[in-house]
Amino acid sequence: MTRAETIPLPDPADDPILHLSVKHSHPEWLVKRWLPRLGPERTVALCAANNEIPPVTVRVNPLKTTRDALSAELKRAGIDVMSCRVSSSGLMLRGVAHLTELPAYQRGEFYVQDEAAQLVGLAVDPKPGERILDACAAPGGKSTHLAELMGDRGEVVAADAGAKRLKRIVENAGRLGHTSIRPVVADVTRDSSALGKTAYDRILVDAPCSGLGILRRNPEAKWYKTEAVIGTMAMLQLKILDKVAPLLKHGGVLVYSTCTTEPEENENIVGSFLARHPDFQIDSLRPLWPESPGLVTPEGHLNTILNPYQMDHFFAARLIKQAKGE
Repeated sequence: MTRAETIPLPDPADDPILHLSVKHSHPEWLVKRWLPRLGPERTVALCAANNEIPPVTVRVNPLKTTRDALSAELKRAGIDVMSCRVSSSGLMLRGVAHLTELPAYQRGEFYVQDEAAQLVGLAVDPKPGERILDACAAPGGKSTHLAELMGDRGEVVAADAGAKRLKRIVENAGRLGHTSIRPVVADVTRDSSALGKTAYDRILVDAPCSGLGILRRNPEAKWYKTEAVIGTMAMLQLKILDKVAPLLKHGGVLVYSTCTTEPEENENIVGSFLARHPDFQIDSLRPLWPESPGLVTPEGHLNTILNPYQMDHFFAARLIKQAKGE
């Protein structure tokens, strides 16, 4: 028995929030938020998931190899490989120490990306020849995925407010061999003129958020985050959506995504945006994953919270801008 196991826990009957907070090493304010919404069992399960060591998940670059071929090569190198169950481009790896030293990495045959993040690109569903905007693009995981999904034919405008952050997109696109990505320094909350005047076929807003859906990847983050970050991020998220909405073609697709568990940054943002922009409507994501119905909410949004696939906790909504005259 460890020393931690000998320390008496707060009585759950007297203070269930403090009990769960101490037992599962989560701040009280988080447990207080989750307990009424999720119930005791799901709150415990979420805390436990946050305390797990996440798998190393990669996205296969179909422009250079196949999932079967990459899986076979990695297995020959002594790596334990398992295909992801939802993303057809995903592989989960165990027993790999120096990922970037692998020849397949250096050849640009894969990108390190959680399976839930891969589903966001699938929700955008870009087509060859289209013009796509990734409005919050750095470090480029989703931009490069969009380029792959459209066969590297078309244009992915990868926008970010930080020039230094955009360098990572250039580096990643270069290693993966993508030529359709155009990095642009642009803070969409202030001035979108750098994004051009031609409307986009599809826009992805992978918004800055509280990051409460990826705490297992940054365990110490839960101790320095405060509840106030949720409201702060929500205001920024809605502002970004308001700014990019006019840049989308009529009939175009807007995907909004976060890596947080909180409705104020997810469903509530979508509801507020739709109230302000009646020319947009929800396009259900259910047809994308008919064999994984638990990933899609009744409203048609992707929500991977407490999923059975070892994914991070992501949210995504797909919206259609109505064509003129509708």
